[in-house]
Amino acid sequence: MDILQNIKQIVEGNSPQAALEKLQPLIDSLKMAENRDSNAEAPLAAALAEKGKLLWKLGDRAGAISAYEASAQEDPDGPGALLLEHSRQIMDFFDPNQLNP
Repeated sequence: MDILQNIKQIVEGNSPQAALEKLQPLIDSLKMAENRDSNAEAPLAAALAEKGKLLWKLGDRAGAISAYEASAQEDPDGPGALLLEHSRQIMDFFDPNQLNP
């Protein structure tokens, strides 16, 4: 099975917490392997981006941003870089009109 399909199956078939538990061993094994597969895709970057999404869903914003940063380091043009940019924009958003008195 293709690694990216495996990642997608883990994420879609489990709760965020269970998916994180199943995804971490895959991330650990990918860290020891080549960053690019035969299709010139970066499976480690994709796995880290998915880990970040799961952490964000669980409310761990700092963990999610760290995962996005690691993903962007592995593949600067990959999904982690875009997610990192969006996350930073969300975290930097400040609207004093939305504050309660």
